[in-house]
Amino acid sequence: MKKLIFLLLLLAPAFAMAQMTTTNPDTVCYQTPGSIYAIQSLGVGYTYTWSATAPGVIVSGQGTPTIGVDWSAAAPGLIPNGISVLVTSPFGCTNSVLLDVFILNVIPVITPIGPYCETDPCVNLTAVPSGGVFSGIGVIGNQFCPGTAGAGTFTITYTYTINGCTFSTTTLVTVNPIPVLTPISHN
Repeated sequence: MKKLIFLLLLLAPAFAMAQMTTTNPDTVCYQTPGSIYAIQSLGVGYTYTWSATAPGVIVSGQGTPTIGVDWSAAAPGLIPNGISVLVTSPFGCTNSVLLDVFILNVIPVITPIGPYCETDPCVNLTAVPSGGVFSGIGVIGNQFCPGTAGAGTFTITYTYTINGCTFSTTTLVTVNPIPVLTPISHN
C-alpha cells in the first residue's frame, strides 16, 4: 500500500502538468501597456519560467504562476507563441504551455464628411466597422444636422468597442453659412 501511495504521489505532478492547456489566441488591445497571464499554481516546490516574444516585455511576476506583460510596442497582428511558461516540478519533471497573442487594432472610418451648408438637411453618418457611437456638436444619434450645428468647423467622434478594446476616430466637418441677402430693390 505504501508503494502505491508513493507511486501516486510521484505521478500526480506529471498528470497535473499534462493537463495544462489554454485557449489560443489571447486578444490584446493595440498599444495596451499591460496584460496579466496566469497558470494554476501547482503547489510548493514548483518553479515557473515565463517568456514573452519580443516586443512583449515581462514586467512583473517572473518565477510565479502569474505575470504581467507590456505589449505597448507590439504591432497589430498575430504573435505566434507570444507567451510561454516552463513549469518544473520538485522532482525535476518539466512541462510547458504556449499561448498565441493577437494584437487587435481597429481604425474606424467615418463618412460623409461634408462640407455642408447651414440649411442642408440632416445626413446619415456611417462608419466602418459599424456598431459604434457618434458624438459631437450637431450629432443626433447616427446623423449630423448642419442646421443644429450652425456655421463653423466641428469635430465628429466615432467610438467603437470590441473584445474589451475601445477605438475612436475623429473627423472635422465644415458647415458653411448661408449668404445673407438684402431685399431686392427696384431701380
